[in-house]
Amino acid sequence: MENIDNNDNIVIPDAEHDYHGHPNYMKVFVSLLILFSISLVVGFMFSPFLAITLIFVTAFWKMSLVVKNFMHLKYEPVLVWIAVLAVIFILIAFFFGIYPDITAVHREVTPP
Repeated sequence: MENIDNNDNIVIPDAEHDYHGHPNYMKVFVSLLILFSISLVVGFMFSPFLAITLIFVTAFWKMSLVVKNFMHLKYEPVLVWIAVLAVIFILIAFFFGIYPDITAVHREVTPP
């Protein structure tokens, strides 16, 4: 029977150097509220195309703030980011794959 005393593969986190701290949650919360209010106001003040574009830009910005700060993905390795980007790519491909099926199609309907 082999006695395993070699602990070279065990990595013990060093709290003094590995701890990244917590983000300033109040700052992130205020940023999310400001972005939310921007997306509300934009819908009433600009053209529909510009409003939709700005709303989606602020939504993406809010999503990145939540993912980085509340889900702590800011400190994760690159492999996690590759997995997240792969899921986003699959969602976009799915949306554009079903887009022709969900768009309005002109159908000739005769009244009864």
